[in-house]
Amino acid sequence: MSDILNFTAMDEKIITLVVLSFEKAHILKSLLEAEDIECFLENTNLIQGAVSTGVKVKLFESSLEKAMQVLEGMMQDELDVVEIDNIPPRILLPVDFSEYSKKAAEFALDWANELNAELTVFHTYFNPIVSTMPFSDTFAYEVNTEEMVMELEEKAREGMEWMKAFLNLKNEKFDKPVSLKMELVKGIAEDEIIKYSRAYRPLVIIMGTRGADRKAADLIGSVTAEVMEGAKVPVLAIPENFSYTGLGMLKNILYATDFQEADFRSLEKLEKLIRPLDMMVTCGHVSSKEHSKWDEVRMAGLKEHIKSNYNEENVKCDLIEHEDLFVGIEGYVNNNKVDVLSFTRRKRNLINRIINPNLAKKMLFHSTTPLLVFND
Repeated sequence: MSDILNFTAMDEKIITLVVLSFEKAHILKSLLEAEDIECFLENTNLIQGAVSTGVKVKLFESSLEKAMQVLEGMMQDELDVVEIDNIPPRILLPVDFSEYSKKAAEFALDWANELNAELTVFHTYFNPIVSTMPFSDTFAYEVNTEEMVMELEEKAREGMEWMKAFLNLKNEKFDKPVSLKMELVKGIAEDEIIKYSRAYRPLVIIMGTRGADRKAADLIGSVTAEVMEGAKVPVLAIPENFSYTGLGMLKNILYATDFQEADFRSLEKLEKLIRPLDMMVTCGHVSSKEHSKWDEVRMAGLKEHIKSNYNEENVKCDLIEHEDLFVGIEGYVNNNKVDVLSFTRRKRNLINRIINPNLAKKMLFHSTTPLLVFND
């Protein structure tokens, strides 16, 4: 089927189904066409390396329900959750050489030092792909892709050298310098980060993230949000506007719980991550008046679990009374000087993830507080 939809039906509304990397968009297009669903791709001629814009998969609105079933099947992740037990401590630091990425690098180096962990700095540079645009008889600009790849790679290597020098300067101040590794790969950032993390199996991925005002309005999420969706290890997002003055200034972490079994696994991982740090963990649950009595009973059970497994002086529990989950957590963070917010991202079906952005993405796009997210 041609990339150009049937013009006889052009009076019907065309919508964007999803925004994906180039490779995934073409896979989905093939799957949709196999089900006789007309579709086309937009933004496939990313000759300027604007990889964050992604490739839009577009189709007729009447095909949405059937297309969502195909998309759900394609995105189903068959890999098991990575366990962090008995793995040498490692931290993965994806960077793009921006100021917010630099801030995340400082944070990651300090944490690696506290955990006696290896730190791998990871950068992906875009591989330009040239094709024609839909709904047009004109061809994309002809470019020498080989020269472009070489230029992008050279800039990436220069950036990595700069980042290495920046970290080495700070690393020299430690009594025991952190073991540093540098990894440079070609591809789509979120895909390569997730793929590398599955082989490298770090304790945590630490990434910087931009402020909400710099994100494209029509995208599902930033690279950091996509890594949160796909990674099987915890992801710590350092907001652009976060003022970092050292790990010693981080005193309070809020773990938002809804008393699910996954919370107990996440709390165990959290305890290992912050064990060297002098931090107070608050297990907080947003409770409405309607459920307050039942939530009090469940909170009592959580307290017993903490009493049996953790140092009670470093962990406490609190019910946050509010009817809205997002507002309740945001208010608690602001009113109680919370330095890091943490919770477990639940598996939800794809339709809900797209239509109703989950708490991780909402907090990622609006918070100035570091966000540590575990995956269920």
